[in-house]
Amino acid sequence: EFGVGKTTIAQKVFNEREIERHFDRRVWVSVSQTFTEEQIMRSMLNTLGEASAKDDANELLKKINQYLLGKRYLIVMDDVWSEDVVWWQRICQGLPKGNGSCIIITTRIEKVSRKMGVKEVRIHRPKFLNEDYSWLLFRKIAFAASDGNCIYPDLEDVGKEIVEKCKGLPLAIKAVGGMMLCKTPYYREWRRIANHFRDELIENDNSVMASLQLSYDELPSYLKSCFLSF
Repeated sequence: EFGVGKTTIAQKVFNEREIERHFDRRVWVSVSQTFTEEQIMRSMLNTLGEASAKDDANELLKKINQYLLGKRYLIVMDDVWSEDVVWWQRICQGLPKGNGSCIIITTRIEKVSRKMGVKEVRIHRPKFLNEDYSWLLFRKIAFAASDGNCIYPDLEDVGKEIVEKCKGLPLAIKAVGGMMLCKTPYYREWRRIANHFRDELIENDNSVMASLQLSYDELPSYLKSCFLSF
């Protein structure tokens, strides 16, 4: 599921102090939809050491092996899309084995994780946030100026209505919460946003995309053109 927090969970693990102490080497690779096997290996080497521009895939893999040999390593392959995992099989075969090393894969396609060799018992499926946690996350962002406390009683019900439309997806909640932080704390303004969000969801039954569209729609015109220039 898009926006449920897969990458965020992996980042929390990756940056945990105990994890940092436990592993000799940690490598984070953002795979995404557009990648080549060589780009991934060069990304790994950017963390581990140096690679020559002339190095081909075999040379790159040899260097990765040398840098990791005898080390306990953690590798994160983040946001893998392709069901064709031949590239991963080649890289995986070239990695040193043993020493208690670990590989984490994040993907929104469960078939990909299975093809990459992840056993069922090792698959973690992040859950949607429940009503209380959704509201807590929203409050921390939308009411950051008051330390996450909703100090406007007339905004609580409409705020919870907005959060409910996010369907427990952290990315949607963060996007809308960040937008509401910049809005005046008036009921009429918040009601207008809630109604707009409802209309967006009717057109696009995806709370993350609807929240992102809503955030864009609410930008002033000069910022819309700046945003689109990217």
